[in-house]
Amino acid sequence: MAVIIPGEKVAATFIRRPNRFQAEVEIDGEREIVHVPNTGRMDEMLHPGTPVVLERSDNPKRKHRYGLRFVNKNGHWICIHSALANRVFRDAVESGRIDWVEGPIRSEVKVGDSRMDFRIDANPPTWVEVKCVTYEENGVAMFPDAPTVRGQKHVDELIRAVTEGDKGVIVFVAFMDFVHRFTPHTAIDPVLAEKMGQARNHGICIHAYRCSITFDAIEVVDEIPVDL
Repeated sequence: MAVIIPGEKVAATFIRRPNRFQAEVEIDGEREIVHVPNTGRMDEMLHPGTPVVLERSDNPKRKHRYGLRFVNKNGHWICIHSALANRVFRDAVESGRIDWVEGPIRSEVKVGDSRMDFRIDANPPTWVEVKCVTYEENGVAMFPDAPTVRGQKHVDELIRAVTEGDKGVIVFVAFMDFVHRFTPHTAIDPVLAEKMGQARNHGICIHAYRCSITFDAIEVVDEIPVDL
């Protein structure tokens, strides 16, 4: 099984990114503004002239005809559609590639002042927060690529849940196939990096996974070590 990425794929060249949600690209000599489904900075790979792959939409309600889906970094393709991470995680659970989930799993369940990505209904329950990783340095996947107050809050909620008797897990899904380790991006968000260390000290499990990437599908292939 794998998560299918639907839609016609179109090759393009990145020109610039006027804001977080838009990019200007060139398609067959014509310039086009496309949607960017990732609020991270991606400064290390979105350079003028970078090859990218778009998904064409025929939905007339969409503001843009195209969405940015893949970016080529040093000959490797990275999927930047971060909203797919939860689907990729669930697919890996259902296919058995992630085998530590024991019990029914539910999505988007409220805990404290937040909604966790998943709750595993067991005794005690396990709360799971999934993060999409698109940043890489020298074969090491890193998160985040921009400071994330929301991510900090989710770790705090997990720690609170664990101190009250539940279990907690943080899962980092690297949307690339050429990384071999994972570590927090301390230079970008030192607060989150510190909180992740606190989370591990509280017994929260931290997993990271590498994915196989094609323009039509993405799936977890194996787990990679986590360095905190």
